Amino acid sequence: MMTKIEMQAMDAVIGIHREMKKANEPDWEQRRYEIAKEIFLHKVKTSLNSVKDDAESAVEWADLLISELKKEK
Repeated sequence: MMTKIEMQAMDAVIGIHREMKKANEPDWEQRRYEIAKEIFLHKVKTSLNSVKDDAESAVEWADLLISELKKEK
């Protein structure tokens, strides 16, 4: 049987492990924003489409890239 201190220590270790795992996961929303922004800036310079079309296209491309990045190897 575990003592109360041992149980608290085990809970702390589990909590630390969860936080470390979460800290190592990519922030996909932030990456989506950064990718879409870069694509959008490039499209605005090189495209004859409307800004709205370029923005929508940039987000679609970002989503596509992220879905590929998330796939397991």
